[in-house]
This record gives sequence, structure tokens and C-alpha cells, in this order.
Amino acid sequence: MSSPQAPEDGQGCGDRGDPPRDLRSVLVTTVLNLEPLDEDLFRGRHYWVPAKRLFGGQIVGQALVAAAKSVSEDVHVHSLHCYFVRAGDPNVPVLYQVERTRTGSSFSVRSVKAVQHGKPIFICQASFQQAQPSPMQHQFSMPTVPPPEELLDCETLIDQYLRDPNLQKRYPVALNRIAAQEVPIEIKPINPSPLSQLQRMEPKQMFWVRARGYIGPELESPGAQG
Repeated sequence: MSSPQAPEDGQGCGDRGDPPRDLRSVLVTTVLNLEPLDEDLFRGRHYWVPAKRLFGGQIVGQALVAAAKSVSEDVHVHSLHCYFVRAGDPNVPVLYQVERTRTGSSFSVRSVKAVQHGKPIFICQASFQQAQPSPMQHQFSMPTVPPPEELLDCETLIDQYLRDPNLQKRYPVALNRIAAQEVPIEIKPINPSPLSQLQRMEPKQMFWVRARGYIGPELESPGAQG
């Protein structure tokens, strides 16, 4: 689930010169803003490298942006199949090669290959469709959950865990490592698991998720994450 967020002081488009280093403002202005090298060939850079490896969600997002640049504006992606085939190198950019598999009147298919050091690290196929009504509904119905305004984000939860002397003794390194990470995504768990006691829980998790920075009016339509 996601909700839009308006620009804050100093955020949004910002300076058109050097790319911003603040993770709250780089989501679209840099991370999803690919550099065109040739027709259907793009270069993407990375500014957030968790655990010394490339973030998979960033690769998926950049590949989808590359695919969308090869189709008309009146179609929207409705299907995406992704495969991570190699570990990404955070020290070099990623090249995205787009293949125009099919361009039809209603449907278009694009294949994207993410390449580093001459080898693919990620491949995906995206299908685009003109907006039209359909009796088919594949997604789950929106569950009944508390609104995000009533929930705590992960940073606040970690801070509470660190204040618990028992948890601080059991997980000092892990909790402090998580607390020190600067993440450009705000995450609010619907039903966070209490670390102080082990208990059986339903085998699924739900979150409210949104970008911390301004993502632009064309990207503000809410989406669901479950």
C-alpha cells in the first residue's frame, strides 16, 4: 500500500546540476532517471547500496523505466516477470538493453536485460496494455487494516526495541546496524512481530509503504503491497 507525499523544503526537483545525495530526494531525480546511450540502451546508477550489494528493487524499477521508454504513453504495464541471474556489482553502473519483442495495437511486449561486465545480472519481460475495462480481476481485495497514520514506522519500532534492556542484550549489533541505515522508503508494518516473546503468527506480512521524497505528480497513484 502506498500513499503520495508532497515535496518538502529543499526536496522535489531541486538543483538541476549535480545529482542530489540525500536519499529522500533521489528516488526519481536520479535512481529512476536513466541515461540514454543509444536507441533502447540506457545506463542506470545506484546511490543506495545495502549490505554491499545492489538493491534488487532498484534494478527492477530501472528495468521497467527502460522498457516504458520504448512504448507509447497510452499504454500501461500490466504484467512483469523478473529473474535475478547474477549478483550485481555496486562499483559500476548497470546497462539496460531493451528488445522490442512485439508492438501491437492493444498489447506490447518488451524484454529487458541488465548487464554488468558483459554478462546479464537480471532479465525481465514486461507486457503493456491500453487501458480498457475487463471482467477479470486477479488482485486480492483490499484487506481491512489500520490507516498508516495510526501505525509506527520501522525506525520508531527499532528505537523502541533498543530501549528494551532485554532486547538490547540479545540483539545489540543487529538492531544498531538496522537503526544506522538510511532508507529512502518509509515502511509501516501492519502487525509487527514482538521480539520480546516468541509466538505463532499467520504466515504473511502486510505493510504501508511510500517513498520518503517527492516522486512527482505522474507517479502519485496509490498502489498496494502485501
